[in-house]
Amino acid sequence: MKRFFLLVFLFGLLVTSCTVMTDKDIAVVNGKKISGDELYKYIPPESFNALSPEEKELQVENICDDYLARYYLEDNGDLDSGDVMWEIHGWEIRELANGIYQNLIINKLLTEKAKEALYEKMKFELNVSHILIAFNNKHALNERSRKEAEILIKELSGKLTVDNFDEFVLQYSDDRSKENNNGNFDWTGLGYFVEKFENAAYALDTGEISEAIETDFGFHFIKLNDRRLIPVEPYENMQIDIREMIFNRWQSKFMQREADVFDSLTTARLLVYNDSLLADFVNRFSRLATNVFYSKQFTSYDILDVFSDTLILGCIDETPINMAWVVEYLKLTSLQRPPRFTDVASFKSFMGQNYMGALLYGAAKDMHLNKSNEYLKTKNVFLAKNAAGLFDKLYVFEQINPSKQDLRDFYEEYKDELYSYEPRVQVLEVLLEDSTFAKEIYARTKNGENIEDLASEYSIRNIGKKNNGLIPPVKKKQYGEMSVAAFNMLDGEIGGPYQIGEHYSVIQRIEYIPKTYRDLKSVNYRLLTDYRNHHMSTKRLEQNVMLRNTYRVRVNPSFIK
Repeated sequence: MKRFFLLVFLFGLLVTSCTVMTDKDIAVVNGKKISGDELYKYIPPESFNALSPEEKELQVENICDDYLARYYLEDNGDLDSGDVMWEIHGWEIRELANGIYQNLIINKLLTEKAKEALYEKMKFELNVSHILIAFNNKHALNERSRKEAEILIKELSGKLTVDNFDEFVLQYSDDRSKENNNGNFDWTGLGYFVEKFENAAYALDTGEISEAIETDFGFHFIKLNDRRLIPVEPYENMQIDIREMIFNRWQSKFMQREADVFDSLTTARLLVYNDSLLADFVNRFSRLATNVFYSKQFTSYDILDVFSDTLILGCIDETPINMAWVVEYLKLTSLQRPPRFTDVASFKSFMGQNYMGALLYGAAKDMHLNKSNEYLKTKNVFLAKNAAGLFDKLYVFEQINPSKQDLRDFYEEYKDELYSYEPRVQVLEVLLEDSTFAKEIYARTKNGENIEDLASEYSIRNIGKKNNGLIPPVKKKQYGEMSVAAFNMLDGEIGGPYQIGEHYSVIQRIEYIPKTYRDLKSVNYRLLTDYRNHHMSTKRLEQNVMLRNTYRVRVNPSFIK
């Protein structure tokens, strides 16, 4: 019996320590799943599916490495302080504000029903005719009043038929092209007409006439003569085009929806200032900035540290605008060099820039957007991607600590590659735009004219013109055939013209400068960094082994096949 209970206990322990993957997960790292959705935030599904099994495995392993770095940093508290913490918090505010904007504004109009309706229209071209009854609006296609136009519309509505439509076009329509086309637009597709006209036309059956439809041009009677199917891509392939078309066509609707949502948010959570405290705060802030924290080494954060955390400059509904709030939104502006407040207007400008973002962020949390699966997956990927670089800095780059002898040995081994000046040639040059004139200058120098004088007068290279033709020493492959020729010339020899892009160069070689080396002392400022960069790949492999010994990684083989 004891043995039975022991087996049950061990089995339970095994089950609880083993996270079960589904076919929608790519891996389990540190007991936490990485979903396929997270993979596709790294690489689009069509791109991933086009990879070979070996390439897919490498992609998944690289993602697992990012997640390993994240969990290691979290366990060591490296994501919970300093600029890293503020970068994460700033991302959260922006992501949630953007998410709630999408939910409250974009998604309310960009519905699946709206996209499908637009796609259905994209399948057809229409052949329509119309009668335009204009009046003295902004287009002024007719001098009649709106009331007179409405009377005529009422009259025509009782008489208009399919049989007399063409006759009525010629008799009543204010469309100036009617003499050429009898009111017929021929075959047209989606997007040709203004939206009101288009919606009415697509709603008609063949041979049907619409009621009077008003647009900016006036009132239209529309007759659908015929419709025909046209080839279009499948619906799932047209998502980007459909979204773009909706945004272009419904700009005013989106702007109105945005205004309505913003009005609702600001009405519910008013921004109110404590004017006397705000004026005193800005005055003290300005004096401290001028008299104490005037040096560039100090920032607004140093000045704000002087003020009490209990100082409240106003409120957004029940949320106090205290020093913590000000710091939080300054961090969104800049972690290193935030703006300084010079007067009340500058502070209120700062508040105006962040007020709506704060409202959207608060609305997102009220609607628990920060707990949604989509947000959590997006956050997982953000943390993993950013953790990889931070892990490299803290636990790879900064963990490479050579001795002084190691650095000296490194210098000797790599001074040719890293700390040398390659051979160069000093030349005098006349750079010209015209090849014929360049040949003339070459001939004049060969006949004894001073190349320095010619360079001062004619060269289009500014540094050479200012320095009597002397330009910085030339490397062998720096200027194509000119620099190659300079290396093959003798001191004092004149050559050219050599083409450099669209220009032409005439040169006289002054001297050859052999390869030289920077001494150890002069490169000491960069030696440690160079050493660490050189050994990064080896150290990274070592630390990767450490991570995989610390945390368990299991990859779903079905994602690799």
